[in-house]
Amino acid sequence: MTLLEYRFAAVVLRVLAWLFDLLPLAPRRVVLATARVSRLEGNLAAIDAALRRRHPDVEVVHLLEPYDYGLRGKLAYLARVVRGMYHLRRARLFVVDNAYLPVHVAPHRRRTTVVQVWHATGALKRFGADAARPLAEPERRFLHRHYDYVVASGEPAREPYSRALRTPLERVLALGAPRTDFLVDPAALAAARERVLAAHPALAGRKVVLYAPTFRGRGRGKRAAGTLDAVRLRALLPPEHALVLKTHPNLDPSLTATTGFDVVLDPAAEIDHAFAASDVLVTDYSSSVFEWALLRRPLVLLVPDLAEYEADPGLYLDYRTELVGTLATDTDGVAAAILEGRFDLSAYDAFVTRHLGSSLGGASERFVERFVEPIVAAERQLGRPV
Repeated sequence: MTLLEYRFAAVVLRVLAWLFDLLPLAPRRVVLATARVSRLEGNLAAIDAALRRRHPDVEVVHLLEPYDYGLRGKLAYLARVVRGMYHLRRARLFVVDNAYLPVHVAPHRRRTTVVQVWHATGALKRFGADAARPLAEPERRFLHRHYDYVVASGEPAREPYSRALRTPLERVLALGAPRTDFLVDPAALAAARERVLAAHPALAGRKVVLYAPTFRGRGRGKRAAGTLDAVRLRALLPPEHALVLKTHPNLDPSLTATTGFDVVLDPAAEIDHAFAASDVLVTDYSSSVFEWALLRRPLVLLVPDLAEYEADPGLYLDYRTELVGTLATDTDGVAAAILEGRFDLSAYDAFVTRHLGSSLGGASERFVERFVEPIVAAERQLGRPV
C-alpha cells in the first residue's frame, strides 16, 4: 500500500466510522476477520467452533478479505473493508488474526473489544513493529494500532508480541493458541489423517516427508525459499518414502517448483491437518515448528541462509541452541538426517513446556470464557436471551 492509497482509504474509513457510530451497537455480535486468506482457518476457525458449541445463539460474522496488490484487487479490497468498518463499529467483539485496516485507522467504540489472536504460534521470527528492519511508510504510521488485547500461545511470546503488535504487555494474555487444540486431540488427529490419505492414496503405507517452508521477502517481493532440491531429495529417498509439498498460503504457488514431489497439497489447506498424516517435517523459519513439536515427531530445519535471516527480519530464538530438530544446510543434509534417523526427540518436552505451556488443550474454550462469556452475562442481566 502506498502512502497516497493509505491516506485515501483512511479518510474514507474515518468518515464511514463516524456515520456508522450513529447506528446502535449490535450487543450479541462477534466478528472474526482476516485479511490473509479467503477461508476461515487456524485460530479463527478454532474460536468459531468453540463459540458455536458453547453459545450457538450468539451472532457470528465472518469477514474473509485477503489483500491483493493489483489495482482491481485493491479496489475490491477497499469495498470489502468498508463492510469491515461497518461491522467493527457495531460489534461487541471483533477478533483478527493479522493486520486489519479498519481497526488501525481510528480508535473504535468504547464498548467494542478488539482482540488480536495472530495467525502464528509462538515467537520465532521477528515481525510487525518488532522486525529487525523498521517498518516503512505508510505501515509505520498505522500498522498494529488499537488492539485492546493480544492472545499469545505462552509466556515467552508475550513480550515479543507486545513489541510487534504495539500493545501494552499487561494486555497480552497467554491463553494459548486456539489452533493447537486440534494437535492434542487424538480423535481429531486420526480423523484428519484419514481424510488426507483418502484424498491422496499415494501416501498410504508410506513414510510421509512433508516439506513446508515459509516465504522470503515482504509484500510484492514475497518469493519461495528455493533451498530444497526436491528432485535430488526424491532420488535419495527410497520408494517407501513419500515427498509432499505444502507451500505457504500467502505465497503464489506458481513461484515454487513442484517437480520431484509425490504429492502437492493445496496451499490453502490447513497445515495442521497435513501434520496429522506426516512422519517427518522439513521446514525453515516457519512458526509451525511449535505446532509440530506437540506431535513429538522428527523435524529437519533446512536453513542455509540462517545468517541472512537472522539479520532480516531477525529471530527471537537461536537456531543453534534453542530449537528442536536437526539442522541442515543443503538437500544432502536433509536426506542424511532422514535416512540415518539423526533425530533427538528428548528435548521436545522441555521445548513444549517452555513455549506452549498454555497450548496443551482448551485454548479455544479459554478464549470464549475470557471474551465471550462477559458479553453473554451482560445480555442475560439485561433480560435478553443469549
